[in-house]
Amino acid sequence: MVRELEAQLTRIPQVFIGRSDQELSYHAAPDEWCAKQIIGHLIEAEGEVFTALIPGMIGRAESEHWHDPPSMVRKECTADAGALLDQWRALRVRGIRLAATLTEDDLLRTSELNWHGGPQETVGDLFRHWPYHTDAHERQAHEVLHAMPPAAGD
Repeated sequence: MVRELEAQLTRIPQVFIGRSDQELSYHAAPDEWCAKQIIGHLIEAEGEVFTALIPGMIGRAESEHWHDPPSMVRKECTADAGALLDQWRALRVRGIRLAATLTEDDLLRTSELNWHGGPQETVGDLFRHWPYHTDAHERQAHEVLHAMPPAAGD
């Protein structure tokens, strides 16, 4: 899984780099995120769920850190895409460092805080979900960017 997290560190930015602000701010439908909002969600998931919750679950932080579930209401449409990507990269690097230190015992630890709202999850459950979550939003970004109509004259 660590290798997949590392591969995503290179692959995810490629979806967004070289795109115009218009492309990255495009909404395929009124209730769908633009590409920048997808980056914002990935930032929130990296920072609030994966790299913040796991240290508390394994006893490396004073207490388990949890705010609110990831928000469906995003505010990144006017943000600078490069700055968003830099923020995501920094969080992912921190996450990779954390993931590389997890032991088998760490992966079995559980938490009362469950970000899915279902049965109690282990660190291993969160860890295994992490790259799949990112992949799902990478696909979502591709879909949004491909849904944008061509510019007039193209």
